[in-house]
Amino acid sequence: MRRWPAALVLVLLLAGRGGGGGTTVMPAWETPSPTAPAPLSAKEAKGRYLAIVAPYNTALEELEEALTARRSWQAVRKLAGTVATTSAAHAEQLRATAWPAATQAPVAALLKENDVALRHWKLAAEAGSAAALMREIRAAAAHDGGAQADKVRRSLGLPVYRES
Repeated sequence: MRRWPAALVLVLLLAGRGGGGGTTVMPAWETPSPTAPAPLSAKEAKGRYLAIVAPYNTALEELEEALTARRSWQAVRKLAGTVATTSAAHAEQLRATAWPAATQAPVAALLKENDVALRHWKLAAEAGSAAALMREIRAAAAHDGGAQADKVRRSLGLPVYRES
């Protein structure tokens, strides 16, 4: 005996395509809500933090060297642009990282300070004179986030940053 017709009718009914007057509504499949990534381990967080801040620290050191060497204000302005670019990039990466619980508050405080400094770095990169450039560099330096960065480093078990 063939069971195909009976099985086909059952499949059609279950699929809402059977012969009846009403329309069967197919279940709406819910897409899973995105979940936040798990926080990094302490070891992963240390490496991630150091990798994120390295380009910014390098750009800042190059700017400081140019100021010490009394390079032209136009050359310093270009380096201020590099500091602004690396500052924006590292802030974005810091925000996108799932930090361990003990590091989240210090990173948030560092980002607040960085946001203020970043505005001044951008203005320094667009300065039209040596005086405007130095004014913006001093304003940015007043919000360097050093104390906050030290707290981040301590929360990760890293030594505080010392310039080379």
